[in-house]
Amino acid sequence: MLVAALALTGCAATNYGDEQLKLRVATAGKDIMWMPSKIDIVHKMLDAAQVQPSDIVYDLGSGDGIIPIEAAKKYGARAVGIEYNADLVALSQRNAQRAGLQEGRVSFKQGDVFVEDFSEATVVTLYMGESINARLMPKLLKMRPGTRVVSNTFRIESWIPDQELKSASGDVAFLWTVPAPIEGRWDFSGIPDARAVTLQISQKKQFFNADIDFDGKRVARIDDGVIAGTQMSFEFTHANKRYSLRGQVQGSRFSGRLNDDPRLPVSGVLRL
Repeated sequence: MLVAALALTGCAATNYGDEQLKLRVATAGKDIMWMPSKIDIVHKMLDAAQVQPSDIVYDLGSGDGIIPIEAAKKYGARAVGIEYNADLVALSQRNAQRAGLQEGRVSFKQGDVFVEDFSEATVVTLYMGESINARLMPKLLKMRPGTRVVSNTFRIESWIPDQELKSASGDVAFLWTVPAPIEGRWDFSGIPDARAVTLQISQKKQFFNADIDFDGKRVARIDDGVIAGTQMSFEFTHANKRYSLRGQVQGSRFSGRLNDDPRLPVSGVLRL
């Protein structure tokens, strides 16, 4: 305990800023206290999100700018940090210059994450605390399907993570993929031995259940359907045969195939 207390005291006394800004652990912000992100968990987060040069990474509550800087420098993405504290925005800009990054590749803006528009993001990163994450969840779930969301340390309320990450130093993070909205009535065609197939889907984030009707007769209930971004998958039984259906949702349209067989294409339309 004494060793841990001494280590914490050392961290609290460390300047994480530069000669222009003295930045200490637990520096108070608008809604949270600033804490440093270790480089290994940052890389774990960006690796799990499969960040590519084509991605646009938004870091909400970007602090000293480490995540946008690493996203641009190591992964080649375009990165944007949103930070309420103007002094931290200026520090991030200096850190980006010291990293040799051009302004067009990484940028920082002073603003409130509940007000600023980050809808263009393909990846969103967070280190904000559970209460802030919970307030952001409705906005995150309305983002473009397939957007990856990664949070350092803190979960997002009732949204079950797709993946839990752990770094060598013991830090944890969580990954989610924004699911496409699929709730409603779907009419499917292409399923053998059925003229009309209807699914009435009830969605809970990336999971769904459904009543499935064949030719107007309810014959099955699906309780383990998954919508991973735009990829929908579920299993069902019809005419004493077990099927798996997997495919892609594009707006109100679905295209896929049964049992991963190209000879069994299936299409669907969302009616409600």
